[in-house]
Amino acid sequence: MEGIFLVLVGGALFAQAWYVLGMYSEGRTMGILVGGLGVLALGTVVFAFEPTLLTGVKDGKDIGLAPGALLEQTTVMKMAIVAWSLYAIGVGAHGLWDFDDRAIGFYGGFLAAVTAVVFIYFAIELERVYADAVWLSLSGAALVLALIAGVIFFYQALQFIVLRLLTGWSLLLGGAAVGIVGLAIVGAAITP
Repeated sequence: MEGIFLVLVGGALFAQAWYVLGMYSEGRTMGILVGGLGVLALGTVVFAFEPTLLTGVKDGKDIGLAPGALLEQTTVMKMAIVAWSLYAIGVGAHGLWDFDDRAIGFYGGFLAAVTAVVFIYFAIELERVYADAVWLSLSGAALVLALIAGVIFFYQALQFIVLRLLTGWSLLLGGAAVGIVGLAIVGAAITP
């Protein structure tokens, strides 16, 4: 679930970056790509895919989590998935119907706060329980997503036009980094 989500959201941010940088002649192309990837990312929660990393197992052994701790971890991950999927769907709707950019920016502020909470939770809680690869990949991806959401807030909600290139490049490089982390998670889950 985590790897697939990170690949889809990384792809959505990568596609949005080209629009912010002015490489798409119209927003409909970006709207279809980003909205479709957002719907697919939301499907990772709706269709109840099983967690790839948050399984309560470390090095093939049950780590003896407290009752409800695994549910807490997966709930935090699903919260991040739903928040970012709704963002991608909103960006897609904006591109298709040419809505105002400020709404996306204000949602970016909310998204930055939610993702910062997810980052702090993953950095503190998962470090005590899982191997370094698990907590570093999830907390690192959450940190990158929180930074991207913060830049989106300042660029689109507060209309700081000078941040257009910074926002575009943050989306491009951050989306690629998040997608690569997601591919690493999916690749590690496939390998025996």
